[in-house]
Amino acid sequence: MLQWDFAIQQIWQFLVVLVRTAVILSALPLLGGVSVPTRIKLGMAVIIAVLLTPVVTFTLPPNWLEPGNLVLVLGAELLVGLVLGLAMRLIMTAVELAGSVMGFQVGFAMAGVLDPVTQVETPVFGQLLTILATLLYFQVDGHHLVLLALGSSFQLIPPFGAHLGAPLLTDVTGLIQRTYDTGLKLAFPVMAATFLIHITMGLLGRLVPQMNIMLTSFPITIAMGLLVLGLGLPFIALVFQDSIVGMESILWELLQELGHG
Repeated sequence: MLQWDFAIQQIWQFLVVLVRTAVILSALPLLGGVSVPTRIKLGMAVIIAVLLTPVVTFTLPPNWLEPGNLVLVLGAELLVGLVLGLAMRLIMTAVELAGSVMGFQVGFAMAGVLDPVTQVETPVFGQLLTILATLLYFQVDGHHLVLLALGSSFQLIPPFGAHLGAPLLTDVTGLIQRTYDTGLKLAFPVMAATFLIHITMGLLGRLVPQMNIMLTSFPITIAMGLLVLGLGLPFIALVFQDSIVGMESILWELLQELGHG
């Protein structure tokens, strides 16, 4: 009987780890998109949960099998996974924001493609930057940061241990603000170049009224935007890499806020 109870507890511990793992992995770039089959994502979550369960130590309360407490456990795991997944997803959101701003400034706002990850129409610049950012994300071992946060979360936030508090909401709000700042930094070179072009074309329109500014400005703006984007790719990679490296401290603060409330 004792062995049966121990086996049941081990199974439920595995399920608790699996829920938190699956929610966090669903936010990973590329792997968490809808273009990846569900069975592959579920298989990855199961494999990682199997590897984490023996090294994760936590004790469930005596009345953990009651329906109310079981719902609280799973709800707390979903909360932890959603907060950490949101933090990782906002990194790619900054890149998508920068691509949208660049596309609007250059004149590609009406030319969109279907993003296979988010299943929404995104500008061409946004799709290009998203692909580059995804490759850079795995190159700088951003997925290792997710696994590190996942393993540390069980030490700081055991089941029944997640709490919502004012400091957590403040950290999430600051993270969203940082996303906008990063997106504007990534789009700044193209924004500055197109701003100068618009001023120049406006002055030419005043000096040479016979010139068709509308038709003349489009190819110049597109060509300059592509040129500045190509020359600014090292700058974009550097800013994005700094954002990924800075996520370690942000994830640690979020884990502490969730664990202590």
